[in-house]
Amino acid sequence: MRICKYMLIFLDLLLLFTGMYIVLTMAEEITVQYMLVFIILSLVLTSLGSYFYFRRRFIGFSNEVCRNTEEILHGHSIKEQQNKETLTSKMIMELEKIEDIFSFQLAESQNEKKELQEMISELTHQIKTPASNIQMYCEMFSDPDISSEEAKQFVMVIKQQLKKLEFLLDVLVKSSRLENDMINLQMENSRLIETLAVAVNSVMQKAELKGIDISVSCRPAIQVYHDMKWTAEAIENILDNSIKYTPENGKVLISVEVGEMYTVIKIKDTGKGIETAHINDIFKRFYREKSSAKDEGLGLGLYLTRNIINSQGGYVSVHSSLGKGSNFSVCLPNRTPK
Repeated sequence: MRICKYMLIFLDLLLLFTGMYIVLTMAEEITVQYMLVFIILSLVLTSLGSYFYFRRRFIGFSNEVCRNTEEILHGHSIKEQQNKETLTSKMIMELEKIEDIFSFQLAESQNEKKELQEMISELTHQIKTPASNIQMYCEMFSDPDISSEEAKQFVMVIKQQLKKLEFLLDVLVKSSRLENDMINLQMENSRLIETLAVAVNSVMQKAELKGIDISVSCRPAIQVYHDMKWTAEAIENILDNSIKYTPENGKVLISVEVGEMYTVIKIKDTGKGIETAHINDIFKRFYREKSSAKDEGLGLGLYLTRNIINSQGGYVSVHSSLGKGSNFSVCLPNRTPK
């Protein structure tokens, strides 16, 4: 390649000197004809020279980028290209940024996969226990010598085990929705009081068992463009948490405020509250506080709530402190159907 470059330079110079000789020695008519020929040849040779030169530079640049890309893919940093004002250096820096992003996403995906496997393993183990208990007590029912008191006790135990199975199956359903992205919204302009009624009725039995009072303050005329079914489930998840972490005879207050841009559903409880350091973590998938390890749940409810509300263009926020309860705000945008 280098020999070709020197040859082209030599031929260009030869044409230049030959043209000068013709101009100085030959007649004017012949000079013009020869000069045109020499100009055309010179342009052709210059074009060929430029082509080979830039082709060589491009191939060198491509090979360098490919080599550096291979190094980045193997996790090696390209130190010799750092802090240089060259096109290659800029491309390498951008490739390293992309590699960092993909590495982070891969690590996050692997972590989620590991957590999901652990959750499925835990659920499988937990489902076996109530299933085995139900089977055992059903077999005991077949004994003709059991008393009516024992029969009542067996029925009570079976009901408790069925509730546990229902909870575990509910967790599996929520996990399946998240994994398969099954949140299909059916948006419509509907009364918010009806959505709140669905959510409250779903948790009323749990609240009554703990003597927790749930009060709702919402004007019947308030309408919001939202998915009633999914929004009710999102609010239900917050209420379920409030009841779970509020001591007996506590209170849960639900109020609705219509703002300029958002309609805000506020849920306030008298529970144990959340540590300030963990407020941003409670909406993470599978997150559970260490102090709540013995309570039912796998850290999916609030994660699902955030996804549902975000899908509708809204957001969820929370203010809380230990021993003073929690205040959740579910904000739905004020907009009309298109």
